[in-house]
Amino acid sequence: MLILLWWLFITTICVYICWIDVLERKISNNSVFWLCSLLFISVLIYNSEVYFCQPAIVLFCGILLWKLGIFGAGDVKLASVFSILISPDYYLLVVVMMLVLGGIEALMYIIVKKLKPTLYTQNGIPFAPPIVVSGLFGIAASI
Repeated sequence: MLILLWWLFITTICVYICWIDVLERKISNNSVFWLCSLLFISVLIYNSEVYFCQPAIVLFCGILLWKLGIFGAGDVKLASVFSILISPDYYLLVVVMMLVLGGIEALMYIIVKKLKPTLYTQNGIPFAPPIVVSGLFGIAASI
């Protein structure tokens, strides 16, 4: 029962993060903090391993991409938090999944923007949904 409740909380906060990112193109520090806290509870529930090298690499590369204007800072924080619990065995698969889902999302965004230019008033693509879907997949596979 505790495991199902944990997954329910994780899914709820992830849906909230995606929804706010789609609407406002912003990922708040509070939501990332709560997600990180809930993910660390998995160490108690599942006896999960915590990885520190991957999040450091993600954070470093993400900050470079943020400075170049390619990624948002919230996306970097979100990807770093998910990478804490993803096993190195699945990490490449998760990154590829994230990029493929992000590419599909960008393609859909371009098509819709061409067909209905007044539909989107904000620039940028919300990258939280691909990060969340691939991150949850990676964590589930790592457990």
